[in-house]
Amino acid sequence: MSAVYKIAQSYLGLEEIPGSQHNEEIIQFFKDSGHAWVKDDETPWCAAFVNSVLASAGVKGTGKINARSFLNWGEEVPLSEAQQGDIVVFWRKNKSGPYGHVAFFERENEHSIRVLGGNQNNRVCYQTYKKDRLLSVRRLPKPKPARKLAQSKTMQMGASQITALVAALGAFISDLDKWSQHILIASICLAGICSVLIMRERLKKWALGDQ
Repeated sequence: MSAVYKIAQSYLGLEEIPGSQHNEEIIQFFKDSGHAWVKDDETPWCAAFVNSVLASAGVKGTGKINARSFLNWGEEVPLSEAQQGDIVVFWRKNKSGPYGHVAFFERENEHSIRVLGGNQNNRVCYQTYKKDRLLSVRRLPKPKPARKLAQSKTMQMGASQITALVAALGAFISDLDKWSQHILIASICLAGICSVLIMRERLKKWALGDQ
């Protein structure tokens, strides 16, 4: 079970407050989605719920409160490969219209999809939707593995330059007199300091993703 799905489950049973009062947790979903201007729990909040859950898991959502915004989020996967925590988007009223519903995939059967979502009967709960309502199943792309420091082209280039410098200087040192050797050693030290400074800058580039 994914961390995202566990967080969504923790809200099971949360519901709107009838009348003039509003559930502050639902209003917080809007704040987490970047829409602090919403001050009520009657505004459709299924997308706000999904965005808030994603934010709690350290995942960037769409930052929008319309369900169909998730059609452009993550990567699409076939329903047959859907996993708990994937995001499903359904159409509402009209398949080609602007309205929709978004929730977290739970499981499927022959005719329907069971999801965990917000604003389902005015609360966070499980609910089933017919498969012909499905628009897309979305999954957050897996992060690319971090390059090892030794594999960085920038670092390899720096190391090879230092090695070449040391080899070149070493080739002359045995043929020089003591005074010249002292000068050469001082030069090597200076070159070493410069190399460290260069390597430091390349480490910064590497950390920013520059190879």
